Amino acid sequence: MQQEVLSKQLDLSALLHDVSNSFKGASLIVNQLIDGAYGYSLEEIRPFLIALRDTNDRGMSLVEANRVSQEAKPVTVAQFDMLSFLQTTYSLFKPIAQYHSLNLHYETQSSYKHGTQVRGDSISIDRMLCNFVTNAIKYTLAGDIFLRLLNQEDDLAIEIEDTGCGIAAEQLSNIFIPLWRAPNSNLLHQSGMGLGLYIALCVAHAHGLKISVNSVAKQGTKFTIIFPYKDDGIYGVDGRMLPKSQRLQDALPI
Repeated sequence: MQQEVLSKQLDLSALLHDVSNSFKGASLIVNQLIDGAYGYSLEEIRPFLIALRDTNDRGMSLVEANRVSQEAKPVTVAQFDMLSFLQTTYSLFKPIAQYHSLNLHYETQSSYKHGTQVRGDSISIDRMLCNFVTNAIKYTLAGDIFLRLLNQEDDLAIEIEDTGCGIAAEQLSNIFIPLWRAPNSNLLHQSGMGLGLYIALCVAHAHGLKISVNSVAKQGTKFTIIFPYKDDGIYGVDGRMLPKSQRLQDALPI
């Protein structure tokens, strides 16, 4: 019973973490629009108004998804195109990266071996990706962040790479533990709850995805999310979500 209560408290904290990040992003975009950072004509600011709308909608979707979960309704599994899905993620975070004087890049291939169709819960996958990109921005003081969609043999892979502070080798085994924060977080003046990567890990496990991380202290970090190839040519879950894992290491073969 105690473990169930702690799990529910952690889920609520995770929801507040993601909703807070979403509306912080919206606030940054609004402030830049007010300051005229993108211009003043409708044509100039239209892309950023769209990003603002999408950021606001994302926060509302997270709250609605949590309400559905509390009513014990099944998670919605649907098919969508990851290529355009990541384009939306890029558009959402580009002005936020720009606010922090960072360059955000979206890199794709000219073609994909088995296409880019993914089956899963799009809200959860969005949470996973947004947490990775948010962390990349948070821990990169200057330089570039890369969002990539590519093939690794038959599999579909998403890479989020930054030129930030990196992670010490002895800390890599801790980064997905809920509420854990790197010792240098305070030195970088970065606040947070230590839940972003834990949320990403839970989403990956539920979808049967694999996560790997390569990092060099003071040089940067690259997270890779692998969507294993399926015989029907659609990546992701086969038809149902896996139950939440009680073992944090299930989705992270470090």
